[in-house]
Amino acid sequence: MEAARSKAKVVVVGAQAVGKRSLVRRSAFDPFDGRYVSTFGANVSKKEIVLPVRLRDGTFIDLILWTVDSLDLIRRRTSFVRGAAGIFAVCDATRKTSLDELRGWTETVYGESGDVPIVLAVNKSDLADYRQVDASDAIEFVRGYDAEHFLTSAHTGENVEAAFQALGERIVMHRRIQLERGAPQGPP
Repeated sequence: MEAARSKAKVVVVGAQAVGKRSLVRRSAFDPFDGRYVSTFGANVSKKEIVLPVRLRDGTFIDLILWTVDSLDLIRRRTSFVRGAAGIFAVCDATRKTSLDELRGWTETVYGESGDVPIVLAVNKSDLADYRQVDASDAIEFVRGYDAEHFLTSAHTGENVEAAFQALGERIVMHRRIQLERGAPQGPP
């Protein structure tokens, strides 16, 4: 018997030049050329996640990643974030302001899609000499969302897979809890 397979729209948010597209490219099948981002406002990619044995059922989930340009998120927020099952929030470890800006974008997604799982990727962690965002800053951010954080590097690949894996697991667990409560579900 084949394991259950589902899809989940994930909005990838963050300030300009934090490495959103680089993290996605490092990890996902990306059928679209980056030049379409500026005209469409979002780059859509597919990331297949095989959940680990700890869920004991071999669940598969395809994360459909919408890498949203931060300016377009402000202008056309509802069309890009409506129906999101999760948020992959990215900040730049070398720019503290990029973490500060994430709260507003996260709240925008919450406003359109409800209380969905979040994973914070503190990208460019390989640039330790220039770091302005440390673990305590990340912990403070995720505490308000019951989320996880990862120090990532699109350059070296550090924790990129782990961050996407964690978000996939959180989405599946969130859906299972919603189902147990009888709450309305998004698409499978």
